[in-house]
Amino acid sequence: MAGQLDEAAKQILGTLLADFTDRGLSAQDLKDGYIGPKIEALATAVCNVDDITKVDFEVAFKDLEKARLIKTGPMEIIDPSSFGSGVIFIGSVSKREYAYLTENGYKESRKSPNRPQRVQRVVNNIHISGGQFENLQLAAGERVNQSMAITNGTDSEIVAKLISILESQGQVVNPQQRSDLEKVINEANEGNAKEAKSLLEKVCGPAWSALQPVIWPIVGELVKKSLGL
Repeated sequence: MAGQLDEAAKQILGTLLADFTDRGLSAQDLKDGYIGPKIEALATAVCNVDDITKVDFEVAFKDLEKARLIKTGPMEIIDPSSFGSGVIFIGSVSKREYAYLTENGYKESRKSPNRPQRVQRVVNNIHISGGQFENLQLAAGERVNQSMAITNGTDSEIVAKLISILESQGQVVNPQQRSDLEKVINEANEGNAKEAKSLLEKVCGPAWSALQPVIWPIVGELVKKSLGL
């Protein structure tokens, strides 16, 4: 398949490459695997291109997986009991929630023949209003646009949202980290972006690079609000 990609496959690789580049990820992330865009959001972005249907996306996505240019995750351990007694099987299977580039996929996406003229992007649109939170990855056009609306959310509700984002990635938030998140909000409300970001990065730990595009805009909006921007 490599070197002879159809338009749907080019768009999938191009969109994943844009996400990878915009987030400043590294070669090590390609090697180890990283948390990429949700598959549903990726499909929405790609199918936003003229003449690419959902079927086109699904067929191209399957072909790219087969060629090992993309992978999906997260992985979960297979329960041996599901195979019945007397069968011993240890392995894992993808839950197919998100997709990401492999090293070979990155190389192919960078080749001129495989670059689409117009690339869609997947962005995070987070709306906080009166304690009712949504955390959705949506398709955008040519530009990366982090959209944030904070209307009536209290500080405690925003802390709860940050915790829910961390927990959705499998991270257990301990009392010290919760305290640090409260400090993050306090610093943001004082307009101290540098200190707020440093504390937030500390709480996120190794997941910071993947979570930053989702979690920082929430705090960044508080900083802007405190500065009257």
